[in-house]
Amino acid sequence: MLSLSFRNPAEAALLLPPAAASNPLGADDPQQRLSAADQVRQGIEVLLSPDAQKAAKKGDKNADIDATHLPDRIKEQLKLIRSIQERIAKRMQDMQAFMSDRSLSPRAREGKMRQLQIEIMAMTSSLIQATNQLNQAMQQMHLSLADQTLAGTLVSPQNLQS
Repeated sequence: MLSLSFRNPAEAALLLPPAAASNPLGADDPQQRLSAADQVRQGIEVLLSPDAQKAAKKGDKNADIDATHLPDRIKEQLKLIRSIQERIAKRMQDMQAFMSDRSLSPRAREGKMRQLQIEIMAMTSSLIQATNQLNQAMQQMHLSLADQTLAGTLVSPQNLQS
């Protein structure tokens, strides 16, 4: 059994016989001829599974988490953390909007701000608890350092998609 592995699919074209690089129509115009590497590049097709197609159509915010090899329990915890982070970010945006809304009386604005602060504090507490549960689960499952780093990266603020 022969097995070849290439980092770049175009490298495989270097192994093709010269006849494979010739124009199938037999035209001698060099502009119409494709190199073997170009033929290989054009022949690459990516097929997505039905589940992947559904996720792509939905614009699934957690597709990157689902695509990992992490255990399901860790994936669910990562999704929960991301969800809490998104809700906190939304409340922070609401807070900014109320701070600049001059149509409200100062008393109404202050009351709304206090309510939003309480909600943010509660969600922050939930976020801390969820993060602690994630860390405990990763330790109990003896995840590798690479997997722990991956999990941390997936819930970092730059991966937060609103």
